[in-house]
Amino acid sequence: MAQVRAKTICFVDNGMRQAGDVFEYDGPKNTNLEYLKGAPVETDEVEQEAAEATTKKWSPKAKRASAE
Repeated sequence: MAQVRAKTICFVDNGMRQAGDVFEYDGPKNTNLEYLKGAPVETDEVEQEAAEATTKKWSPKAKRASAE
């Protein structure tokens, strides 16, 4: 686990963290945290590609025939 310091008030690990709080964090990189010891957890590229593949692409709705 990495030891981090909160830069601003943020919600991390189901709790509010005040600016300057030092705590253990084991999660993905967060821009609101300053890493003191350790490094952020790297996410697998395979997981990211799978997540992108499962997202549905936007498609326009079919136009209705006008009632004349």
